[in-house]
This record gives sequence, structure tokens and C-alpha cells, in this order.
Amino acid sequence: MKPGRVFISHSSQDKEFADLVVPQLRSPDMAPWIDSEQIIAGDDIFDQLGQGLQSMDTLVFLVSAASLESEWVALEVKYAVKREITERRVLVQPFIIDDTPTTALPWFLTHRGVSRIAADASGASDVANAVRQALERRSTTSVQRPFQEAEFENDPRIDHLIKDVGLGDWNAARDAAIEMLKATDEFGQNELFESLLRYQNYPNDEDVRFAAIITIESFAQLAPWLIDHELLARMANHLDFSIRSSAASICMDLAQFAPDRVPVDILLKLARHDEDWYVEAPATAALQAMARQRPAILRVFFKRLHSIDPYVREHAAQALACIARQEPEILDPEELEYELSRLKQLGDYAARDYIAEALPGVQQVEHSSPYKYGI
Repeated sequence: MKPGRVFISHSSQDKEFADLVVPQLRSPDMAPWIDSEQIIAGDDIFDQLGQGLQSMDTLVFLVSAASLESEWVALEVKYAVKREITERRVLVQPFIIDDTPTTALPWFLTHRGVSRIAADASGASDVANAVRQALERRSTTSVQRPFQEAEFENDPRIDHLIKDVGLGDWNAARDAAIEMLKATDEFGQNELFESLLRYQNYPNDEDVRFAAIITIESFAQLAPWLIDHELLARMANHLDFSIRSSAASICMDLAQFAPDRVPVDILLKLARHDEDWYVEAPATAALQAMARQRPAILRVFFKRLHSIDPYVREHAAQALACIARQEPEILDPEELEYELSRLKQLGDYAARDYIAEALPGVQQVEHSSPYKYGI
């Protein structure tokens, strides 16, 4: 297997730590890219950086007060995020190496799981382990199901409907979904939609597959009654993360206008800190959106705060902090105070900071029981 190419984005002021990370990443399964090794006197810096950024499989962002001030680092990270949007996969892995608060990160990274590590040999080892796990997870989840061309037969009706749907062209996808909806029969079934679902596994052209995926999501917004548990379960268990991402996005949409159709058991599998960000983020957002109507969902996050895995605790605390910003009245301030005290005793500073951020807003609002009637 080809080693994963790891671009290290850092400030020159953090060079000492970056140099500790490089040998930890150098292995049969990983190949680090760092400017001090790849750019030599006389090289065109832009060309060399461009080659490194274009060929990388992941970008390690060493976050510090200095790196957040660096224009070079900002350009590197923005380029990587632009690739993320185009390729629909996570490339940037941020690691905070000083006391910089997570809220100081660029807005497009503030809702992503961010690790706080020590700027020493143990921290360098933590970086390498996290990157290796991410690359391994990607290699196992990005493998496509094997198809023989004879196994897939194009449906000319679907080919016609999605032929103008480009990558990220949601208006065209919605137009295709509207036309498809017209084929719904008197029993509420739609055979065209069933045919479209097969295109998630389209073997010949990735652009066609992505066109089908966003058309499926658009159709789900129009006809949620056709989105059942079995369909979402198949998508959520797919080997391709983009299909899992689509399942999570459908759940996020349903949570807004058809929450009774959202399968919480599937969201629990997708809203995990170790899932791909494009899967985890919409799945977590769906759980958060449903917390007011189903208060028991809050227990998901509070239970995860008691995990033995610090990354699980941090992910849960981050989700609670987000709820506190949007709907502080649904959280119990006494429960948050207890968790804050417990996390302090545990020495979990990352999770503690998120709960500490959430608490003041929750304490300032009036709280009432969601159960207005009953015994």
C-alpha cells in the first residue's frame, strides 16, 4: 500500500516541535512533508508548497498563537479545506500545542474535533498515532464495493434526470428530485427513486455517483415518507464515507421538519468522534436539533462525558457547548456544574473548557420542564 502523505503546516516559531513530529510520522505507512526538508535554497517556494499540498493525503495543522498569525499557514489550511469541500473528505487534522482556546481557530474548524497536546516527544507521538488511525480508517472506508460492469445496468430515466447535476449543484439536484417525485404512485411508492438508490454504487463514473447522492438527499427533503429505517441503515453502514455522509445529512434535514422519522440508533453510530467529519458533523447536528423534542437525547452526550476515552469526552462536551449557545434553556445548570467539577478533578482540560464555556449562558436563562401536562 502507498504510504499516506502527511503535510505538516506550522509556524517557524514552532519548528522545534514540528521537527519532533517528522520522525514519528516517517514509517512504511506514512510519509511526512515539511518545508525544511522539501524546500532547499534556489527552489521556487510556491511550486514546492503547491506540489506538497496537491499531493497530500492529510494536513497536520499545528495550532499555536504563532501559527494563527502566520499568513503562510493560513493559505495552506484554506487550500486544504477547499480540497475537503471538493473531495468530500476530511484532510485537516488540527492539534493545539499551546494554551490557544479552540474558539480562536478559523471558523471553519471550530466545530471539528481538535486535540490539545503537549509540545514535546509525547505530543509528537500523539500526532503520529492520530494521523495513522485517520489514514487507516480512510483506507478501510473509502474502498468501493467490487462491481463487475455486467452487474450494473444503467436506467436511462435516471441518466436523463441527473445528467445536469454537477458536483455541489443543489438546485439542479432539487429540480431532478421534483421531476422524480411526479412518478410516485397512489400507494406512495416511487419506483424511480428505488432505481436512483442503486446509483450510489455506480461503478463507472464518480461524478455520476455524486450527482445521484445529492439527488437522493434532495428527494428525502421532498418525500420523507419514502425514507425508512432500512434505507438509512444501509447507507449508514456503507463502506464509502460519502454515502454515510449522505445518510447523516438526510437525518439532519429530517430532524428539522420530520423528527419522528429520524432513527436515533443510526445517529448514535454516525455521531462519533472517530467518524469522518463529513459524517460526524451532520449526525451530531441532528442529535442536537432533536434534543428539545426528545430530552432523553441529552443523556447521549452526558453519558459520553463519562467515557474513559478523552476524545469521546471532548466530543460530547463540544456538542453540549453548541447546544448551550443555541438552546441554553434545555440544559440543567446544576448538571453542568457537576460535570465541570468532575472534569476538573479528572484533569481533562479539553472537555472542561467546553463545559466552562457553556455554563454561564445556561445559568442566565429561565428553565422550565418540557412536560407541561401529565402526572
